[in-house]
Amino acid sequence: MTKSKLPLAAGLVLVALFAMTAGANAKSSVGGLPDLVVTKVSKPGAQKALGSKLKFVATVKNKGGGAAGKSKLGLYLGKGKKHVKKDKRLKLVKVKPLAAGKQQKRKFQVVLPKKAATGQYRLFACADATKKVNEGKEANCKATRKFKLVPATTPKPAAPAFTMTDGFDWGFATNAKQESVNAGSPITLTLRTANGLAGQAGYTQSAVAPAPFLTGTTIPLNFSEQDDGIAEIALPFAFPFGGVNETSLSVGTNGWVSFGAPAWDYWDDSQPIYYRGPLVAVGEFYRGLMPYWSDLDLETAGGGTVKEVISADGKSVAIQWDIGSHQGDEAPKRAFQVVLSADGSFRFDYPGANLPGGYKSFVGFSTGSGPAAAGVVSIEGTSVPTTSVQFTPNPAQAETATAAGQISATLPFGSSLVSADPGCVLAKPPTLIDNGLVNCSVPGIFPGEQLTRHVTFAAPANAAVASEPPNFSFQGSYEAGPFTLKDGKEINSLTTSLPPLTFVLDAKYPGAAPAVGDPALFEVQYGGPTSGGFDEPTVTFSLPANAAVDGISIDGKALPCGPGSGTQVTCKLPSGSNGATIKVTVIPGSAAQGNPLTLGASFSALNAPTATDSVSTPPVTAAA
Repeated sequence: MTKSKLPLAAGLVLVALFAMTAGANAKSSVGGLPDLVVTKVSKPGAQKALGSKLKFVATVKNKGGGAAGKSKLGLYLGKGKKHVKKDKRLKLVKVKPLAAGKQQKRKFQVVLPKKAATGQYRLFACADATKKVNEGKEANCKATRKFKLVPATTPKPAAPAFTMTDGFDWGFATNAKQESVNAGSPITLTLRTANGLAGQAGYTQSAVAPAPFLTGTTIPLNFSEQDDGIAEIALPFAFPFGGVNETSLSVGTNGWVSFGAPAWDYWDDSQPIYYRGPLVAVGEFYRGLMPYWSDLDLETAGGGTVKEVISADGKSVAIQWDIGSHQGDEAPKRAFQVVLSADGSFRFDYPGANLPGGYKSFVGFSTGSGPAAAGVVSIEGTSVPTTSVQFTPNPAQAETATAAGQISATLPFGSSLVSADPGCVLAKPPTLIDNGLVNCSVPGIFPGEQLTRHVTFAAPANAAVASEPPNFSFQGSYEAGPFTLKDGKEINSLTTSLPPLTFVLDAKYPGAAPAVGDPALFEVQYGGPTSGGFDEPTVTFSLPANAAVDGISIDGKALPCGPGSGTQVTCKLPSGSNGATIKVTVIPGSAAQGNPLTLGASFSALNAPTATDSVSTPPVTAAA
């Protein structure tokens, strides 16, 4: 077969074209080829943990004279000053075609290696990482400054939530049936813990644009009283509050809602003057939302209404007040609402005139587990906020179940256990002067789960003093792994307005020299220099070793006292009392002859510092 031959002219043309192309590839400095380089890289920071996420930004620019087609930008982890083949590739991202002089910014989201050696590293961003572009130069990488890779740390999970409620309004010492506490009254403690629910890690509070009243299905509420009244409602969804789901609430005419107890009380009852401070009064003894907690009244200023409104999508419910002040018709009315959302957020809104004036108020919330549980917008104010106030749950770390643990509840001294849920045991029975203890074993709680235990006790026999119950307290706790959470409560009506006090003592021995074997009567008077009573007062008597106690009484009644330890005995005094004489009778032994008997008395109370006094008899004589 005869081979064909190109004409001479055509062959010369192909030779010329080949020579021109070869010359162009050889002259990258002239500007005929693209040149992709990384011009900017973000800073990774001084230190990163193994396995942590990293956001990184790099800018690719074509510094050559020719256009560059599509390419890829690579991100590498290495230890040297320059990028080498052994560097760990973290990710490739696409770069669009770039004309001469053009650039593109690209973002990386990568995870640093979990098993790399710790130490100093650099990140290298390399243009045209897959070598697809014919460039004049191939020095395409830019390095970051050094940073340190350190061992990964396990994020500390947020503490699970824990609450204890008792069904009684703290200020009124009354339950939802308007039953007061008397001797033997059953009081049920509801102890709940949950893991991973909204509000477990607290809330972020922010002022937002004023919002109107929520619209939807409207339900007028009927109250037990027009002043200091309550209405109990079931929520249309489980509302996670403080990390614990709530399915019902108590609405009070006084501008607040309560969980786990009736919302009877009004602001400025005793909270502002409480000796532990108003934030303790709010944070420890109330669990609820207070959009405008004051002393309000449905019968003043032409009458008022309180409504429940459920949104059309069923994901929000509002309690709306249009109500006057108990101060009378001359005080301005209040129009406000609290909106609860299924995601655990809540909001306070103040549509309407809401002129300043009227009784003082508290605006905020309390999860009911201590002073830190009180979130304050305003306190002791007489006007509403000028904006709506939004409360958004903070994110909580709850990836695994809690450890198995224990829920406990103290029983007040003088009380008795009535019942407890399965798995609960009476670890320590209460005595006349010492609290008892119930322990309940509980399993681990998975994220999104909640656990409840109930403990019921009968109120102490001295719970009816001066027709009102004295203060007595109890505490719940939850222990699981590294967490110990506590929540204290009080049944407190007689002593809600106790001020800080100091003891004034006067110890006397009014009789003649005692004789061996004959009763010696001491008198110890205690009181305070100002009005108000002592909160849970106690007295410890120090007795001589050569004498025996024959009786300790107050107002003719024996005091509840412990069995004594050595030469000391501790007695409980009536809570709320201020001013009484204690009579202590001792019998001198034969060893006491010729020596005086000395009685020491040390008084303490929750609202008073410890004070001491002592008195001695003349020397003891021989038996008659």
